[in-house]
Amino acid sequence: MKRSLHHLLLRSFDSPLSEKERKNVKTALADSEEFRTAEKELTVLRSTLRSHETKKFNSFFVERVLQRLRNPQPSIDEYYLAVFRRLAAGAAIMVLLLSAYNVTQSGAFSVESALGIHRSSLNQVLTLEAPFE
Repeated sequence: MKRSLHHLLLRSFDSPLSEKERKNVKTALADSEEFRTAEKELTVLRSTLRSHETKKFNSFFVERVLQRLRNPQPSIDEYYLAVFRRLAAGAAIMVLLLSAYNVTQSGAFSVESALGIHRSSLNQVLTLEAPFE
């Protein structure tokens, strides 16, 4: 099917055609099965679309959209950065508290005692008798 005839067929549904254009469409319909099938498909499609109910926006939709445009929400990056800052502060406090607890339990002030690392003897490790006591 020629592209120009197809465009004429599409236009024939929405606007009046000139006499020459109408004659071309009628001739194409009479001569081509493919053209007749395309016309039937378009007719069915248009009637199906007309039969569907149109949906409307809820009340104050425009106002809500404009309000969001005027006051944009923070981006996802900003949101995660804010959450990470809160979690990082809490985690730092927990690390300090656990380090202080480890230092008080070991009785010595060193990095090993703050991290809870205890020296094990080779004998304890090899016999697997409570190596971390």
